[in-house]
Amino acid sequence: MADTLTKEEGALADEEVPEPEAVDDTIKQTEVAEEAGDDSSAGKPFIVYYNALSRVVMAAFLIAAGSYAIPDVWLNSPSKGFQNCAIFFIIGTGLFLICTLIDFKSTIGNGLIAMVNSSLYVFGAAALEAGSIAFYPGVMDNVTCNGIKPCALGQYLYVAGTLVICFALLWDIARLLRSGNVIPYPFIIALFSALVGAVNFNYGANFLMPQYLTTYDQVQKGGLFFVVGGCCFMIHALAVCKAYLF
Repeated sequence: MADTLTKEEGALADEEVPEPEAVDDTIKQTEVAEEAGDDSSAGKPFIVYYNALSRVVMAAFLIAAGSYAIPDVWLNSPSKGFQNCAIFFIIGTGLFLICTLIDFKSTIGNGLIAMVNSSLYVFGAAALEAGSIAFYPGVMDNVTCNGIKPCALGQYLYVAGTLVICFALLWDIARLLRSGNVIPYPFIIALFSALVGAVNFNYGANFLMPQYLTTYDQVQKGGLFFVVGGCCFMIHALAVCKAYLF
């Protein structure tokens, strides 16, 4: 999810860590306009604005989805079911998938390490999108997994997807720390808030496993983990906007 922080400008594209001065120049590129008193934001391409601002919309949908995963909310909704939760998850994770594809495109030609790291975000986001579709009522109702019906494919995909994303984020963080350079605070906030958000989504998916669905308190916890995770993704989105747009 935070892949744009390290790939979009090719700061750490190669396995070998570049000279400190080179990393400083690339990682601080977003602050040049402010330091020089120059308004370069007008020259940013549309894709940069889309990639940053769409994360804010993504996080809003994920927060709404998490809210509708709480039993008291979905049972009192007009549909009295899980439809709204699933729809919000489908839209939110779909926006996330688009962002990861944009980030991956920006790594092409910047080295194998950057491309492999970026591809992990794509795989993780694709798993979340597929899991969100599986959440929709009726999709998996007639499918049995390990003797359990309906199949918990959506939950399993969320657990797998968030683990892949956590690994990619930790790899990104390790690569930045290896550079030995001072990292601007928006980058730090964006990476760690995304990591905490992914961990919360992993817990949320685990608490929505079939063995817990008969326990109100467990399902309640699952929904709350999704809400907290969505809020963390909102912090991530705002930090990305700060890093690339302001």
